[in-house]
Amino acid sequence: MHNFIEEVCNEIGPRESGTQQEILAGNKIESELKKFCDQTQQEAYTSSPHAFLGGIRYGAIIVFITVIFYWLSLLNDLEILLLNPTLNIALLIISIILIGVTISYFILEVMKYYETFDFLFPKKESRNIIGTFIPKNDVKNIVIFSAHHDSAFEFNTFYYLKRFGQVIINVGYLGVGIILIAIILKLTFFVLLIEQPILFLIFGIFFIIFIPIIIVYIFFHSYKPVLGAFDNLSGVSVLLGIAKYLSENKTNDEIFPKNTKVNLISFAGEEAGLRGAKRYVNMHYEELRSVPTTVVNMDSIAKKDFVIIHNKESGIGAKHDPIVFEPLLDIAENLNLNAKLMPLPFGATDGAAFSKKNIPATAMGGLNLKEELMSYYHTRNDCPAVVEKEALGQFAQICIEYLKFVDNQS
Repeated sequence: MHNFIEEVCNEIGPRESGTQQEILAGNKIESELKKFCDQTQQEAYTSSPHAFLGGIRYGAIIVFITVIFYWLSLLNDLEILLLNPTLNIALLIISIILIGVTISYFILEVMKYYETFDFLFPKKESRNIIGTFIPKNDVKNIVIFSAHHDSAFEFNTFYYLKRFGQVIINVGYLGVGIILIAIILKLTFFVLLIEQPILFLIFGIFFIIFIPIIIVYIFFHSYKPVLGAFDNLSGVSVLLGIAKYLSENKTNDEIFPKNTKVNLISFAGEEAGLRGAKRYVNMHYEELRSVPTTVVNMDSIAKKDFVIIHNKESGIGAKHDPIVFEPLLDIAENLNLNAKLMPLPFGATDGAAFSKKNIPATAMGGLNLKEELMSYYHTRNDCPAVVEKEALGQFAQICIEYLKFVDNQS
């Protein structure tokens, strides 16, 4: 499993969503799955991968422009710069519209993973990779083990500012909200002929102080993807480990499933806002609902003896199903692993794409964003050396035990 991670990093390198490198990685994954699975296939889809984060820079520039417009109106109030009243109102109205669009983008596209603004960005093709094991008897259950093979842009904020970068992100959200409120108040007071120059001067000073955070947002991420060994070739390698193990134990009635079909899926486009997983759910929704299906998504594995299982993903509003995460937690604890059940505080995993559609799912890995920000999360430090071989084996073992658990319920 670890050799696979090294090979992809050395032979293919970073894998931005919607690029040839992502497709090459998918081809390599399918060639590995073909050695073991009963069936393999690639499912192509189109999306606008840059829509997910590509608008952050433009949104920050828009906020900077609204600060300029606000100050032009303020200088008019202070009688330093005289503006036509109509122009003054126009500047404030334009600012409100621009800020409203920016906030909508951040909420809908970046936080909630909707594809509201995708029409503004170019479309590209990506491919999900699927390997399948057919059970010995009739299919009564489906278990999906999943991960993703694309890699993220480097987050300059995390690489240079570390944990403080997370604080700046939250301050940025709050600051933009304050700017919107201040401009709405200013427009209202102007129309009602209420003069409060000191109040709006205070707001204006705050906006100037806020400019460095706007600059941080402009350079929030680079357009250079990272190697993505931890996030998330580690999860993909576990899929291959499961495939090899099941293939080697096809005649073992204690291991190979009797009534459970197993789908091993490596999604594209996770770093572009779960595009691949969302397309898969939409395409296979009837099947996923017609046969009892559970999903175990793996994302970002690094340290041995350490397992994070998510019961919900707060940012995107996904609640995972206890019929999936509770057995996984029990299995991890029975294997004497340091297992924790906790929410994912921000961001999302491919597991959320299933839970949002009421397909029982969860996500597990070694990412504890609630308590720490690893130096290799979305930075150039995400290389094969950070992934411990033993951790990959432990996650594969958890998945095999979970498969046994589900199949024995049939």
